[in-house]
Amino acid sequence: NLLENLKTRVPALIEEVVPAQVKPGELQKVMQYLLRERVPVRDLEAIIETLGDYASRTKDPEVLTEYVRNALARTICKQYVDDRDRLWCLTFDPALEDMISGHLDRGERGITNTMSAQTTQQLVQRIAAKVNELTQTGRTAVLLCSPQIRAAVRRMIESALPHVAVLAYNEIVTEVTVEAVGLIGMNG
Repeated sequence: NLLENLKTRVPALIEEVVPAQVKPGELQKVMQYLLRERVPVRDLEAIIETLGDYASRTKDPEVLTEYVRNALARTICKQYVDDRDRLWCLTFDPALEDMISGHLDRGERGITNTMSAQTTQQLVQRIAAKVNELTQTGRTAVLLCSPQIRAAVRRMIESALPHVAVLAYNEIVTEVTVEAVGLIGMNG
């Protein structure tokens, strides 16, 4: 139904992208990934344009979702800023980002995290403690990290911290002021 409604407004876009470059099932998978992280999908035109731009480079729905998230940066940011356009967030120590990145295997079937269960659990506990500190101040918890590890961090914390947003640096628009109020590292 969404595609049919959009087709009445921009038929050339739909004919060019769906199903020529992106199959409806692939579009559905990307939409599911977006909705799982509470990203509004109202701007279906931007989503399909972005998929059309990147579908020739990859068919991995997780990678395509990251491209779409970048295109929807303004919408994503708006959900988490305060009335003064400030984004209160927790960031990762660069050494921790490097460690997480080093444990990501990029293959044909997407990205796999090879970090041990014990290390992952310790990391999630540290993140949860910092998130708790931030939410006690009355602010929404947002984790900010590099685009290379954003999806992996989100998957890592998904079951323990389902309501915590994980944003990448490239999803922050220029009019938003970033207020980093905590640093997450492996040593506390």
